[in-house]
Amino acid sequence: MRFALTDSRGVEIAVIVRDISSRGLSAAALRETPALNEVVRARQEDGRELWGLVRWREGNLFGVEFDTAPSSRT
Repeated sequence: MRFALTDSRGVEIAVIVRDISSRGLSAAALRETPALNEVVRARQEDGRELWGLVRWREGNLFGVEFDTAPSSRT
């Protein structure tokens, strides 16, 4: 799956994804690692978006927990 990971300002975060599931992902940052509890967005090739929070960091590695709550937006 191809997608772009961006921070809350829309700035791309260059990463290598190590693992991904419907609940989140773990990745290695190629440059600066996003901050703990920072909101990030994964935009998929088909235009769908997943929002999440950075839940852990260790060196250049980090994990994101996706917001899986049903959306009230229509």
